[in-house]
Amino acid sequence: MKKILFVLFCVILLFPMKSALAQEAQQETSGNAVQEMQQIDPRVVQAITNAIQSGDLEGAKKIYQSSQKGQQEQVGAASVPVAVEPPKASLFELTLPGNLKQFGYDLFNKTVSTFAPPTFMPVGPDYIIGPGDQFTLTLWGTTEGIYNLKVTKEGEITLPKVGVISIAGVRFGELEKTLKRHLSKYYNDFNLSVAMGSLKTITVYVVGEVTKPGSYPVSSLTTVYGALFVAGGPTKLGTLRTIQVLRAGKVVKTIDLYDFLLKGDRSQDIKLQNEDTVFVPLIGPVAGVAGAVYRPAIYEMKGQETLDDVIKTAGGILPTALGGRLQLTRYENNQRKVFLDINLENSKINPSVSPDSFREKVQNMDTIDIIPVYDRVWETVTLSGTVQHPGEFQWRPDLRLKEIIDQGGILPISDLTRVEIIRLTNTYSDRQIIPIDLASLMKGDMAQNLLLQPKDEIRVYTRYRAAEKVTVSGEVLRPGTYEIMRGDRLSDLLRRVGGVTAEAYMYGVVFRRKSVMSSESKNAQSFITKMQQQMLITAVGSSAKAVSAEESNISKSELALNQSLLSNLKTMLEQNQGRVAINITANIDEWAGSKEDLLLQDGDSLDIPKKPQEIMILGEVYTPGAQIYLPGMTVKDYLERTGGFTKNADSKEVFIVQANGFAYGEESPSVGNIENVKLQAGDAIFVPQKIERYATLRTLGDIIDVLFKTAVIFATIHILF
Repeated sequence: MKKILFVLFCVILLFPMKSALAQEAQQETSGNAVQEMQQIDPRVVQAITNAIQSGDLEGAKKIYQSSQKGQQEQVGAASVPVAVEPPKASLFELTLPGNLKQFGYDLFNKTVSTFAPPTFMPVGPDYIIGPGDQFTLTLWGTTEGIYNLKVTKEGEITLPKVGVISIAGVRFGELEKTLKRHLSKYYNDFNLSVAMGSLKTITVYVVGEVTKPGSYPVSSLTTVYGALFVAGGPTKLGTLRTIQVLRAGKVVKTIDLYDFLLKGDRSQDIKLQNEDTVFVPLIGPVAGVAGAVYRPAIYEMKGQETLDDVIKTAGGILPTALGGRLQLTRYENNQRKVFLDINLENSKINPSVSPDSFREKVQNMDTIDIIPVYDRVWETVTLSGTVQHPGEFQWRPDLRLKEIIDQGGILPISDLTRVEIIRLTNTYSDRQIIPIDLASLMKGDMAQNLLLQPKDEIRVYTRYRAAEKVTVSGEVLRPGTYEIMRGDRLSDLLRRVGGVTAEAYMYGVVFRRKSVMSSESKNAQSFITKMQQQMLITAVGSSAKAVSAEESNISKSELALNQSLLSNLKTMLEQNQGRVAINITANIDEWAGSKEDLLLQDGDSLDIPKKPQEIMILGEVYTPGAQIYLPGMTVKDYLERTGGFTKNADSKEVFIVQANGFAYGEESPSVGNIENVKLQAGDAIFVPQKIERYATLRTLGDIIDVLFKTAVIFATIHILF
């Protein structure tokens, strides 16, 4: 059955082919697979078979490919690379406090046995020859020859002239003597030597609380530890301290893995024989050790351990442990959970001496918590800020401020006009700030050299100001990011960048400021909130006053429009870039020092575009969009080119947004008839939609009008700039 499964596996998984020619190749493969199986470590075959039977075809493929890469080179190499899933949290780990893990089980969370006998490991004189062993017999003298011999299933080999002899059960140390005795009957004056080759495979059983119980073909040199690794190791319900080796129905060895895990002692690791059984019983009593120990974990006990024994198993107590005290969590009489505070009698724990309290017997499922000392130190003062060596310093009753300042080291950028001591009040409920003149202190003014108290914090401030930067882009000679000094103006910046290029369009300069952006955002949010409230109040009142179904429907329609416009307005406001409208020219001297010559701030940006070639017409016209800019053309001329107003246009509310950021409408001072205004390249014309107002809904109509115009303005600015 194993051979059939392996052949099918090789045909289906290892050589996937779909064409007719490929199918012929598969037929050849199935025959070759049998020969290949005979050359692969039988434990690899067993692992592949187990994976196929469990439905894990991908796992079987990985095991095979791993063996082909040389991880399993010959029969008798250690163990099979069987994938072992990381153990999940056990019942004990979930129950005992402290997030503790069971000790020792991670050792088996591997994919390949680390206890594999080396490929060419020599056998000892006590090795027992059996079926499957191979060795080389070399003869010289009156007869010569080299013979590769293999012990048959019957335990026999065939020697020249001698014939068939039985050597099963002979120890390797006696093999040469046994062969010479038989050959001496036919030859005189000869010598011989024997060298072991491939070793026989034995079958062992690993059962009980192990990850993958079953029978395993393993090397005849395999030990108990190796067999445990082949089976994935004990589960967390299995013992590590009373593992049994059974031979012919009798326990021949009981192994405590803690000797190996804690001391590196492998003296208990005996070699297995054919048909041996490794049995892992259920785990014994356990106890957790948490807190200030070297190796906190859950440990298995043999039943008579004391507090001292378990703590020593955990590596002993750390210097950070609170002397004289530990806490024991215990389940008492299957009735309740209790906490016991144990006094270790001496405030200082001496590892060489076990106080009487350490002789307390530990019970199953106890947790020993070694309490650490409080990790905060009260007797300190803290120095922070602009000093060479900030940090905590030891407090003494005679400690004064200047000593700490001298130890910390003042930097050239430290502010000598003020140092602050942050001190707890006498009631420890609040803090007080004590100002100090650092310059006077450093000159020897003893009035400034205060006596310090525990937990005082001394803060030294800096005079250094971080560099402020602005960004210049577009049509300038040297675009980039520039550091500015206090008092620098826009004209200074343009001179530093070398002025503008011949293609610069100064009428369309875009100047943005972070503070304006922040202010706009706050005002916009306030505006939206007020409009939402007014919208809802007005809509409710209008619905209540509606005297007909028509007015009710109008109210609902206008409310829906209002909500839509408000939502769009909110989105547009979030995209606002904080633009400041300015009017400057390429000749810096013309406007330097004027109101247009802004004082620069950190984060400002200036973008000088190339001259555009179009005018934008948006809103309620028949063909909105861009029109070619022609000098001298008026608003009326551009509107006529679009086909004029639509029937929904509000022709009395037309307004202009200039490329420099300024805007005006029909009612703006000094404008007159807006249709006669001549435009510049990059300007935009806006024709809003007419809003019908009913007698009962004037307030709501006004709100919609404001929202619509505001939304159009912000949308246009975003589109153009």
